[in-house]
Amino acid sequence: MIKLWIPLALAGVLGACSDTSGVDPDAIPGPELLAVRTALDSAFLHDTTLDPAFTGDSGLYALMSTLVFFFIDRASRIGQGTDTTRVVGIEFDIDATQNGTRVISNFTTLLAWKGYDSTTSTVDSVLFLLGSGRAPVNDSLRPRFTLDSASTGTGFVIHEARNSAVTKWWSRGGHLRTTASQYGTAHGTASFSVARGSLSGAFTINAKFVPDSSTAVTSALDFGNGARAIKVKIRGTLPSPAPMR
Repeated sequence: MIKLWIPLALAGVLGACSDTSGVDPDAIPGPELLAVRTALDSAFLHDTTLDPAFTGDSGLYALMSTLVFFFIDRASRIGQGTDTTRVVGIEFDIDATQNGTRVISNFTTLLAWKGYDSTTSTVDSVLFLLGSGRAPVNDSLRPRFTLDSASTGTGFVIHEARNSAVTKWWSRGGHLRTTASQYGTAHGTASFSVARGSLSGAFTINAKFVPDSSTAVTSALDFGNGARAIKVKIRGTLPSPAPMR
């Protein structure tokens, strides 16, 4: 995975992108959203077995968490038998310059979860998928992934026990397919803006336990009728990364 550095200085424009519209049936209750983010943080922030370009305090996940998860306040509900899965898509459109080099990156993230327990503030199952490009996307899910490699993606299945212990499985097969996306007016600045809309598609993931592949899990979801989504657009000149210490 390439290391895409997005400056935390952009966090200063978050307020300009916020949406203060009225009550929405797809709104995510604050405690539930916090539980999802806590499960993701526990799975990724301090894991030394995964690609350091993705994990850690300056990895892609941490930057996405800081800059993008602020806007994830709505998620569609999709029924699967007796279960309901919440799902939201995120599409990135980056065309900027850093250290005189043009940085172009388009990729898709899908976040889904089910089994929120308000008593324990835990989420039974969280899925986090990454694919290269924006809709339409047809990516094979693998245990390795680079943002600039077409038709490749990766994904994780995370389980959080009632005592908040987190285990995860990493993709060994499956696919992420998106067929179309559409968005309303973007809000923000010329360098950082967010638009809300919908993303259609489906995924299947076959994953093995991290770190020793001792167990396997599978999951699938069809969101062909559309799921809530946001599009993040970044333009202009990006500051240079801080020197490593």
